[in-house]
Amino acid sequence: MVDYSRKSTVLEMDERNSRMKLLHYRSEDIEALAKHLEELAEEKDIGKVLIYADPDDTKAFEEMGFEKEGEISVFFNGEPAVILSRFIDDRRSVEKDAEKKDEIVELAEKTETISEPPELGPSFRLRRATEADAEELAALYAKVFETYPTPVHDPDFIRKCMRNDVYFSVVTDHGKIVSAASADVFTRYNCAEITDCATDPAYRGQGLLSAIIFDLEKQMRARGVPNLFSLTRAVSVGMNIVISRHGFEYKGRLIQNSHIAGRFEDMNIWVKKLD
Repeated sequence: MVDYSRKSTVLEMDERNSRMKLLHYRSEDIEALAKHLEELAEEKDIGKVLIYADPDDTKAFEEMGFEKEGEISVFFNGEPAVILSRFIDDRRSVEKDAEKKDEIVELAEKTETISEPPELGPSFRLRRATEADAEELAALYAKVFETYPTPVHDPDFIRKCMRNDVYFSVVTDHGKIVSAASADVFTRYNCAEITDCATDPAYRGQGLLSAIIFDLEKQMRARGVPNLFSLTRAVSVGMNIVISRHGFEYKGRLIQNSHIAGRFEDMNIWVKKLD
């Protein structure tokens, strides 16, 4: 993943997921910028272009062929980013099983929210992860995910993340890491993504991720980062329910957005502003 900075433009090139994301731009450059992004995507063989846009610029980008997929309503220091996409590869625009995925969202939204972390069994311990945990974390992610949008199967990548405003929490069973998640802080925008959620299949259904998310929220409050979002696999009943139970609100779906579990998958957008 490479960051490009051009004047006041911030463009993130993500070849692993065959996508690029424009996170910052000048509104007066929209027409030229849209054309440049399309040309660059074709040159780099990128299948999808996403723009985190000011709501006032939505119509202008739509006139340039971009489609609104949702919004992260707390992305820019509590202000909304409308996510507009242009599918350079037409196959990336196809949403499969939309009705089933909508039903998953409806089920998740009906789930009662929780205000306190679940009580864990006596053999479990919740703690903050350190660089010494990188090998074990990588092994857990390799066990849970055949492929993942970032190289979390690589311990060195996890260590690098930990040194760059990504905070991992874990639950252990008799000292072994069995569940993990992280808060990836976008310091420029004062928001954080709750991500890298994984539980060993043998330990699912025991509230481990909920306990971890409560801890990550506690850390973000302490760091003065109240604006949270999470992108959940649209096909995952469990993960959508977990994030909804924590008071996150559904804000749209990114079609064939992330390469995970061996294929491109749709990702649901959930957002939350901490009290």
